[in-house]
Amino acid sequence: MISSLVVIASYLIGSIPFSHIFPWLLKGHDVREKGTKNVGATNALVVGGKRAGILALAGDIGKGIAVISLARYFALPDWAIALSGLAAVIGHDFSVCLRFKGGKGVATAGGVLMALDPIFGTLMLCLWIFTMIVMRYFIPATVLVLCFVPVFMWLASWRIEYALVFGVLNAMLAIYAHRANLKSFFEGKELTIQESLKKYRGERI
Repeated sequence: MISSLVVIASYLIGSIPFSHIFPWLLKGHDVREKGTKNVGATNALVVGGKRAGILALAGDIGKGIAVISLARYFALPDWAIALSGLAAVIGHDFSVCLRFKGGKGVATAGGVLMALDPIFGTLMLCLWIFTMIVMRYFIPATVLVLCFVPVFMWLASWRIEYALVFGVLNAMLAIYAHRANLKSFFEGKELTIQESLKKYRGERI
């Protein structure tokens, strides 16, 4: 019973749309109508400015940390802790506050990993940065690393509940959430990180 309630609470916590709230509060802008129209920290930065972007990122990461802390507070079994983390990401992607629409869950998933194991989370962050540098594309690099997370969990001898319930299912969710970007990438239409930065600054690509 407690496990079910915590998982539901985790979804609701994940549903808090910080990346929508802060640009609206600080600038009066709706991220769903401007920029990339994605309810994520990157678009919050583009639409609402640096302050809104930083607050949105902190909020989205914090959601992942909060749900794992909550699950551990109630001493839930491993499968329920992993499911709570996944529920937060689902909440971010399909927020009840935004009529079951939302962002893409990257920052919230990162918060979950950091809360589960700070060292592992930091290593995945470093791998993500390295992969972006090598590939030069933000979304493909992000999805690739998330797909390898369950593999690294297995190599690091994590319990199977985390590798399967969170690692594999979160990777599948990431592929679904980024499907349009991945299609653009394979069609050669996706912008590189450098091109995206130029577009954000209003420069010619």
